[in-house]
Amino acid sequence: GGGGGGGGGSTGVTGVRVLHASVDSVPVDVLSSSASAAVVSQAKFAIASGYSALGSGTQVLSLTKAFNPTQVFDSFSVDYASGERYSILLYGDHRAFGVGAALIKDLVPADISGSAVRVVDGVTGAQALSVTVNGASAGAVGFGEAGEYVMVPAGQVTVAAARSSDGKAAASSVINAQPGKAYTLLAAGEIGYYSKGVLFTDN
Repeated sequence: GGGGGGGGGSTGVTGVRVLHASVDSVPVDVLSSSASAAVVSQAKFAIASGYSALGSGTQVLSLTKAFNPTQVFDSFSVDYASGERYSILLYGDHRAFGVGAALIKDLVPADISGSAVRVVDGVTGAQALSVTVNGASAGAVGFGEAGEYVMVPAGQVTVAAARSSDGKAAASSVINAQPGKAYTLLAAGEIGYYSKGVLFTDN
């Protein structure tokens, strides 16, 4: 699997977004109990997007099948404050592993020296991914989880993730990292079938 460079979409810089990593799942919406319409509409597999705005206060965010609010993948209660960022990860498959969802609070570092990057493991068939940045080890991340941000110099940065058990490639991206910016590389799909890296810009 591989992935392109550049940044993700930029519809917004705070609120909620979807990291859609499940290769055989339909597009999804995010509904808020405090909103009259979908907060996120038709998030598709391996498509990067920015954040969608949320109203402040306690609310329930539901990840549903697009245009079908009765088919709920999962729901999460949040007490949203202005300026916060959340990602909802959809991962797994409809066969052996099942489909799961996870709420990730995107805690972008306040003081970024150069740029920052992390990996989210949404790729089916990898219980853990080993991450390298510019060829150097940058730790590991578990299935359905987000890794810690790693500080990198601004400029061209190569991030790669491989299955920890056997080193099989899962995702990679060459990032044109901008000063002060943070990025998420989502490992999406299924190892041995189709996997890729999807780059999101976090701030």
